[in-house]
Amino acid sequence: MAYDTANTYETIELFGLTERDAQLPIPEDHILTDHIIRESFEALLGQLRGTGLEAEIEPLAHGLATILQRRKVALGKEVDRTADKIGALAKSHDGSEIAETALEEAQARFVQLREIVGAIEVMSEAAAECYEIETGHAFIPAAGSRASVRAQETGAVFEARQLLEQHDRETAVKSKVEGVPLIVSGATDWTDVDVIFNTLDKVRERIKQNRNQEIFLCHKGGKHGAEMIAARWARARGVAQARFDPRWSAHGRAAPFKCNDEMLDDKFAATGVVLFGGNGVALNLGQKAEAKGLTVMRVADPAKKTAQD
Repeated sequence: MAYDTANTYETIELFGLTERDAQLPIPEDHILTDHIIRESFEALLGQLRGTGLEAEIEPLAHGLATILQRRKVALGKEVDRTADKIGALAKSHDGSEIAETALEEAQARFVQLREIVGAIEVMSEAAAECYEIETGHAFIPAAGSRASVRAQETGAVFEARQLLEQHDRETAVKSKVEGVPLIVSGATDWTDVDVIFNTLDKVRERIKQNRNQEIFLCHKGGKHGAEMIAARWARARGVAQARFDPRWSAHGRAAPFKCNDEMLDDKFAATGVVLFGGNGVALNLGQKAEAKGLTVMRVADPAKKTAQD
């Protein structure tokens, strides 16, 4: 695209309104409407009243409102594309760190985009109102429609969307993990299957009696030792699992400790921790759990006790 032939909207797409840091806050509605849109209109158009450029007020006001309208439409399409991307990533997720990172980034971008679309929509409506106040004419975009997508739907399209929404709700209910989280960790060289099966059977039964709830297992997805055996126990008993994979490329050697923090996050409300032997990572998990007031059960490895005897 040649810069000197690009229209205003293309220039904005090229240089402005691009992705921003997701941590930066979105301005509140009153700031968007009053301090940004209305003051911008007044600063630009107010100076043209009573001058030889007064005839340009109407097309300039229309152009400003149309830019925001077009940006809202473009962002709405990007929201749809990102939603499709999330669905595809979730469907093809292979448990790798790359897939996990891609899914997390897509979800974060989706949330960010929805907030941006909401803000642009507020600005777009405010700009349309400013145009109408300034000119006395109803604002009609140069392309597209000012009406919301839902307002343009036919009856058949509306019913189709309702059906899809119902399907999404039913799928979410089926996918929802019920119960209380129980965190399991331990030694990678643990081999005694019976000890882990018997221990988790007892813990599960005790929680059912005390809280009348099923558990679901939280672990770091270890391919060997205690966590691998615990995962086998969960599959054998029909207990749901949540795997917290260490993100080595992001956190380096601290990755397993970051996993401990994630499993102990208050939003998961873990009921307790069971440690089958373990190393410094497991000890760190136990100490942090106790600091949060959680019950920690430590089970010694029978093989190592026998060796010591």
